[in-house]
Amino acid sequence: MITTHHNPKSDSALLESESIFQSAPFPSCHASTIAETPSGLVSAWFGGPREFDPGVGIWLSRKGSEGWSAPVEVANGVQYQRDDGSFVRYACWNPVLHQVPGGPLMLFYKVGVSPQTWWGMLMLSNDEGKTWSA
Repeated sequence: MITTHHNPKSDSALLESESIFQSAPFPSCHASTIAETPSGLVSAWFGGPREFDPGVGIWLSRKGSEGWSAPVEVANGVQYQRDDGSFVRYACWNPVLHQVPGGPLMLFYKVGVSPQTWWGMLMLSNDEGKTWSA
């Protein structure tokens, strides 16, 4: 959790404002989330051609001493189809990051064609967002 404190020198509770990236490999993104890990901030959002498009994935960036890392796709909505053994890609939606105190960084998100049919997914990172579970 990130805690903001009121700045007594102004009427603003805003401590800092910055862009995570200037350009990205996706034309559209929103629904961002941010978490504070022991080594710094991690942010995630969904990005792709447009909402509902199966090309929409969950993207992530980590803030280090040299600023924000380039965005990387950490979830792409590809699902195994048991009936015929093929793989299908569905849109990803609404990521939420949660840093468990003394535990993993959790990434919750939805996958599916639409909000009426989507389902929840969970990925875990034990290295503050550098690598993720399947």
